[in-house]
Amino acid sequence: MNSKSSTVHERGFTLVELLIAIFIFAIVVSAVYGSYRATFQIVHGSEYRLRIANSARVVLERVTEDLGSIVTGTGGVFSGETHAFSGKRGDSLSFVSNAHLVLSKTDTLSGPALISYQVEADEETGLLNLYRSDIVLLPGTETDSDDARKHLICRGLQEFQFTYLDQDGNATDDWQVEENVSAGEGAATEKSSFPSLVYVELKFAESVESDISTVFRTAVDLQ
Repeated sequence: MNSKSSTVHERGFTLVELLIAIFIFAIVVSAVYGSYRATFQIVHGSEYRLRIANSARVVLERVTEDLGSIVTGTGGVFSGETHAFSGKRGDSLSFVSNAHLVLSKTDTLSGPALISYQVEADEETGLLNLYRSDIVLLPGTETDSDDARKHLICRGLQEFQFTYLDQDGNATDDWQVEENVSAGEGAATEKSSFPSLVYVELKFAESVESDISTVFRTAVDLQ
């Protein structure tokens, strides 16, 4: 019986085939990475929008409640000023209100309080941090707003603005009311010295230079 031997020729990949395979692999990787990046951006954007929406809700509800309990009679004061931070507005507002928050066991439980809102620039981001201070006004004692403990209530603001409307609907960015010393017959006149409406605006952005921002607004009627 005769046996025949056969020779098997092994053939490798040519350079062209390798280049084609690498090209197809690169396309697949690019597509997968693009999908991953798009998904990550969507998740990141959703988390950011949810975070700033929650922050804005807390701030606007707090400001609304504070202004809703404002004292316009004896002892009432109102000081709204505009400030600039890197060309962006970061306003401050101080007023007497009955919306005192008890934050510790040593705090006075009730009574009119001097409430202040002010912003400071964050050293790392340059964006604005919003602070609220609340100091009870005790009879016969001097009150120094500089000694009030500040509580951080919001981060990441590009701008924080107050706008005030008078009885005739005229708008202004500043408003000053010195301390009222009497009530009674002059109460109506004293109350009219306060703004009739206060607009509050918060503008969030991911950086100071960003042209894209998210704005939240509300208005509080003081009449």
